Amino acid sequence: PVDALLKMVLFASGMLSSPNYNGPNKRLLVARFYANEVGFATREILEAIQAKDTTRAIEAWKFGRDSWNSYFQIVNEAE
Repeated sequence: PVDALLKMVLFASGMLSSPNYNGPNKRLLVARFYANEVGFATREILEAIQAKDTTRAIEAWKFGRDSWNSYFQIVNEAE
């Protein structure tokens, strides 16, 4: 999962940075925030599965799904 999250952040950086880069813009910072949220959800799902806590796993999955959708929404707005 770490490799996928790094690629997620690199993709967002490529899509949301300008050639005249003078620091990360707000959309890039928000995309990175959602990447961190996906990482948290992934770890939470793993821990819930190991603990055999189905309810916790489902809630973590919903949280991760919302974070992925928010990430894609921001990256899709790239011009």
